[in-house]
Amino acid sequence: MSEASANPDNGTAEKHETARDHIRDAAADVREAAAEAAREIADKANAIAGEWKGKANDWQKDAEQYVRANPTKSVLAAVGVGFVIGLLCRK
Repeated sequence: MSEASANPDNGTAEKHETARDHIRDAAADVREAAAEAAREIADKANAIAGEWKGKANDWQKDAEQYVRANPTKSVLAAVGVGFVIGLLCRK
């Protein structure tokens, strides 16, 4: 009697092993794709953050120049904003 006929599950075990290998390969491909997508998203997020940081620095410089050019208006505006916030916090 041959080995295959003596053990009818031999082919089934081999099919399971092959399927398991395919699943492992597919999972590895998915992990690699997810890692690449995460790297791309992180790169884009860093680029956007850098742009916004630059814009914030520009806005800060503009505000500082305005305050230096208009100190009285700036102080009165700050007092007015503080007064309104104070009123809102009391309620």
